[in-house]
Amino acid sequence: MKFILSEFQEGIPVPVEGSYDAKAIDVEFPDMLYTKPIFLAGKAEKSGGMLRLQGTLTTAVKRICGKCLKEKNEALSFEVDWIFDLSGKDTVEPLENVRELLIVEHPLVHLCKASCRGLCPHCGIDLNEGTCNCKENGYHASPVIIKKEKSKKERHHGTS
Repeated sequence: MKFILSEFQEGIPVPVEGSYDAKAIDVEFPDMLYTKPIFLAGKAEKSGGMLRLQGTLTTAVKRICGKCLKEKNEALSFEVDWIFDLSGKDTVEPLENVRELLIVEHPLVHLCKASCRGLCPHCGIDLNEGTCNCKENGYHASPVIIKKEKSKKERHHGTS
């Protein structure tokens, strides 16, 4: 999506729309797959040596939960309000702004839900769907228990 500035009249908003392929703008993530193109729609207005682009960026993705590894389809939508300096330019391409927005808005860890309990680190069962016996067998030692055990060992063997 490239804006040719000679096609804009000063102070008159123009409807604009276009799409980007995620691979073409290099915004792929290992825990997320774009399932639709990235679509930008809104209005652009040339004014005082600037071009203001206001609109909505939308796409659809398949994400993998960082705790339970379940896939989840989601629609993403972001409101944008960008201003481009026109000094010495004949065209404006919002590609870098689109790329930056998608990178900044990508969560460090995606969760399928806020209360996701994840997988048992020992047997691998999804703790959102059921329980396992690993806790009773001592495989899920809490940090408090580990700390107590460490203190016992230090008292018994002395600290160095």
